[in-house]
Amino acid sequence: MNFRRVSLVNYRNISHARIDLDSRRVFLHGANGQGKTNFLEALSLATALRPFRTHENRIIIGPDREQSEARFEIECEREGESVVDVRIKRSGKEVKLDSKPVRRLSDFVGRFPTVVLSSNDLQLTKGAPGGRRRYFDTFICGIDRDYFASLQQYQKLVQERNALMRSEERDSVVGAFEMQMDRPALKIYRSRNKVVSELLQIAEPIYENLSGKSEKMGIEYAFSSEMEKEGDFLETLNRNRKRDRYLQSTSQGPHRDDYGLFVNGLPASDYASEGQQRSITLALSLAIIQYWSERKGLLPVALADDAFAELDTVRRERFWEMLDENMQLIATGTQVPAVCRSGEWETVAVENGCFGD
Repeated sequence: MNFRRVSLVNYRNISHARIDLDSRRVFLHGANGQGKTNFLEALSLATALRPFRTHENRIIIGPDREQSEARFEIECEREGESVVDVRIKRSGKEVKLDSKPVRRLSDFVGRFPTVVLSSNDLQLTKGAPGGRRRYFDTFICGIDRDYFASLQQYQKLVQERNALMRSEERDSVVGAFEMQMDRPALKIYRSRNKVVSELLQIAEPIYENLSGKSEKMGIEYAFSSEMEKEGDFLETLNRNRKRDRYLQSTSQGPHRDDYGLFVNGLPASDYASEGQQRSITLALSLAIIQYWSERKGLLPVALADDAFAELDTVRRERFWEMLDENMQLIATGTQVPAVCRSGEWETVAVENGCFGD
């Protein structure tokens, strides 16, 4: 897959931009705060309509605007040449594919895969569980449309149950409502368990290569409620109902799950160096790219947002060697690195939301 042209209107600090992306290697350079990351974030919408830094439309649109717009002209192995239009409103998103409205978002996600490598990826190991859930959910939503639909349904039902926990509704009514939550929760649990196991099999040798065969990474799906069969989650909800009424929220379920990341069997958040933590996220990103390529027949676009600052020279060179030469890579940084000064790279200067040569 390749982005050929991108047009943005009122996307964060980018009031209007139209950028031709004629190369498989593109580097956006400029001072911090000029719009480089905003541009990459907009590109990530093409995968699952979820920007990688926020889930709130109002932040993307800004306080003085009514909506944001993005148009992506894309060449893809499966879809051929396509045009995607995304209109972001405060109340939701509207999507068109080749001028035809997309009625169900689950029919769109996963058509145009991107993989984000960000300077904020250290938060994957050091940050809160919500960031890790968002990271893995974004990937699984792209490869499994049923998962996307189940996740949407479950998140809505959790909000509604939380409202019931704040009410004085009888337990019999709450129990009847909870029946709807069992199936989507089980789908989420099973998909996360399966995909994390498959990703680890791909990521382990990649990480070993990045580290020079001296280290080993691990991933553990830390679920808050085990669900082996239908009805297991209903038992959890029923068992916790009194406590949840006191807390006025749902204390267990997929929305509370986490993912443990390890180096040589030790928690990466506590014992890994910044270089090791960055290597974990790079290994995961490369594993996701390989997963898309081998199992879905699609080569994603890599979006690298100042992703290599904490890597030593050896790890950085090994990473470059692992990238598929046919994959489009769009990277950012304050300075153009030496590796990006060759003729195969297109460089674009970014200043105050404007994009030039």
